[in-house]
Amino acid sequence: MTDEMSNGQTSDSLWTRQRMLTLAALISCLSIYGITISLFTPLLSLILEGRGVSTTVIGALAMTAPVGVMIGSFVVPKIMRGLEGRNLLAAGVVIEIALIYALMTTESLVAWFIIRFLGGLTGVVLFVVTETWMIEIAPKPHRGRVMGLYNTTLALSFALGPLMLSYTGVSDLTPFVAGIVLMALAGLPLFFADRYRPSSVEEPSFGVLSFLKVAPLLAVACFVVAFKDLATTSLMPVYGLRVGLDESAATLMLFFGALGGALLQLPIGWAADYFDARKVLVICALVAFLGALVWPLVVASKILLWITLFLWWGFFAGVYTVTMIIAGQWFKGVELATAMAAFGVYWGFGAFVGPLVGGLSMDLWDPYGLALVMVIVAGGFLMMSLRKAYYRVRPIT
Repeated sequence: MTDEMSNGQTSDSLWTRQRMLTLAALISCLSIYGITISLFTPLLSLILEGRGVSTTVIGALAMTAPVGVMIGSFVVPKIMRGLEGRNLLAAGVVIEIALIYALMTTESLVAWFIIRFLGGLTGVVLFVVTETWMIEIAPKPHRGRVMGLYNTTLALSFALGPLMLSYTGVSDLTPFVAGIVLMALAGLPLFFADRYRPSSVEEPSFGVLSFLKVAPLLAVACFVVAFKDLATTSLMPVYGLRVGLDESAATLMLFFGALGGALLQLPIGWAADYFDARKVLVICALVAFLGALVWPLVVASKILLWITLFLWWGFFAGVYTVTMIIAGQWFKGVELATAMAAFGVYWGFGAFVGPLVGGLSMDLWDPYGLALVMVIVAGGFLMMSLRKAYYRVRPIT
C-alpha cells in the first residue's frame, strides 16, 4: 500500500488494482445501504398506517431521518480529521444493524422517532465518508465516469427496496431481518477497501453553512435537485390523475423519470471527463429547463411523455453528478469532506421545501402549479449556471 493510497491523494492518474478494489467496495457498500434505506421508509409508514396512526405523524417520522442527516453534516468533517475512513464506515454499518434490531424489537412510537433520527446521523457519516473518499482516489481523467457509475448504481438501489418490500410484506419480522442481512452484506466489501485519511487535515477555511458563500453554484445545485426530486416524487402522480391519466399511467410517469435519472448518469459523467465540466453542467441545466416546459404539454401522448420525462429527469439528476465532479476539482481533504457535508445540508433543505412549495402551487393553480414551479426553479438555476463568476471558489471575507 503506497502512502498516496493511504492518504487519499489523486495525483496519480493511473488505475491500480487496489484503487479499483477500493472504489468497487465503496460503491457496493453504499448501494446495498441504499436498498436498506428505500426498504425501511415505506415499511415503517405502512406499519403505522396499519395501526391507524395519522398521516401527519407518519410524515413527521419520515422527516426525522433527514433532520438527522442535516444535523450530522455539521460534525462529520471534524470526525474525519481524527478517525480513519474504513473504520468509520465499518462502525456505521454496525450501528445501522443495531438500529434496525432496535426497530424490530420495540413498538414504541417515541423510540422509533429517536431511532430514525440516529439513523440519519449514521447515514450522513456513511455518505460523506464514502463520497469524499471516492472523489479523492478516483483517477482524475476518469472521475466523471466513476461518479456517474456511483450515482447510477445508487439510484437503481433505491428502486430495489420497495420491490423487496413487495415480496416480504409488512405483517411479520421478515423485512427487518432482510434489512439486517443487507447491512451485514454492505459491510463485507469493506474488507477489500484500502485505508483512508483525507489528503489534508488542516482546519477548513469554511463551514457547512458558509459553503453557500464559498461555492454558491454548488450549494444551489444541491438544493434545486432535491427540490425537484421530492416535489415530483410526491406530487407528479397526483398531477397525472388530475390531468386525466389513469392511475397506472400516472405512476409510470415516476418510473420512466427515475429510470432516466439512473441510466443517464454514466454518459453524463463520461461527457464531464472529455469536455469542460462547466459546459456539461450548462447542458444539464438547459435540458432541465426545457424539459420542465415540455412535459406538461405532451401529457396527451404517452410515448412522448415517457421520453420527455426520461430525458428531463436524467439531465436534472446530472446536475448533481457534475456538481460532485466540480467539487472534486475545487476542494481536497477535509475541505472536500466539508463540501460533501454541505451537500447533505442543502440537499436536505431542498427536500424539505420542495413538497411544501409544490403542494401549495398546485392548490393555487390546480394542477399546473407544479409544472410552473419546476420551470421557475430550473430556469433560475440555468441562469446561474451561465454566469462565469460562479465557477470559482469565493474567499470568505
